[in-house]
Amino acid sequence: MSTVSDHLIGAVMAQSKELLLLLDPESLKFIYSNSAAETYLGYAAGEICDLPPHNLLPEFLEPEVANLIENLASQPDSPISMNTVLVSKLSGLRDYVLQMQYVDVEDKKMVLIAGHDVTDRMAEADQMQEMLADAQMNSMLDQGTGLMQKVFFLPYLLATMHKSVETKQPYGLILLDITNIPDINEQFGQAAGDRVLLHVGQIVKRLVEFPEFAARFSGKKVCLLMSEANKGSVQELVKQLMRAMGRLAYPNYPGLSIQPRMGVFFGKQAFDPEQILELIGEDYKLKREEKPDLLVLLNPELPADEAPRADPVEPNRD
Repeated sequence: MSTVSDHLIGAVMAQSKELLLLLDPESLKFIYSNSAAETYLGYAAGEICDLPPHNLLPEFLEPEVANLIENLASQPDSPISMNTVLVSKLSGLRDYVLQMQYVDVEDKKMVLIAGHDVTDRMAEADQMQEMLADAQMNSMLDQGTGLMQKVFFLPYLLATMHKSVETKQPYGLILLDITNIPDINEQFGQAAGDRVLLHVGQIVKRLVEFPEFAARFSGKKVCLLMSEANKGSVQELVKQLMRAMGRLAYPNYPGLSIQPRMGVFFGKQAFDPEQILELIGEDYKLKREEKPDLLVLLNPELPADEAPRADPVEPNRD
């Protein structure tokens, strides 16, 4: 545990009366936890500072913590709020409302994480509603990646295509292919390949506009939907994907690396969503055989007939 001066503790304590943690954005290690955090979560004094962030915040892998801090650094005056779970040694997972923000402490930037436990404040009716909603969503998710199954993704794709026709703004589809998954499975075992796909799915889910805008496309491919797409927005999303996947590390599997490739399609018309995905997949396969570029532009021959107007489907914006 790093030594923290009385001045530092006083400066931080003045900003929070409940759970309070300090995270070093460079080392991604906790350097301070207040007594409220230790008491309510059942940790000994200083014990939290010996934990990797993922052990306390199980919904966030280290690359995702780094990505959160990058987002925070881009807007240092705008805190990030979230609902997540913390690991309690007394009672397992606890629901918390957390706020992350940069603070200046002794001429150094630190990330202050402040929050409070909301587990016991949930009404029984709200808990039941969440359980039903989670059960419904889980039935729509691909268990390997945590993303939407393709069949449930199609209505959102169709709705986005029709919206694009109305707004005259192109939509985008990115096909993300982890090309060496078969090699990973063969060299390191199926469990390693499954872990890679799950981690890639977690990254994708956090980067798309809505969770419903990403789906398992096939065995080693996922599909990302952008409701409004242009060259700049696609390049930015690709950069974030590559950066996050590049941070994935597997100490238990020395030599394991991830080799992603992507194809991008810009559309302005509405077609049968299943057909357009099939055409994009075929065009990607041809382009992949032609040249080994990391990112290729997909321009399949499109069907003559546009898709009929369907009932609108809106993603969950909560």
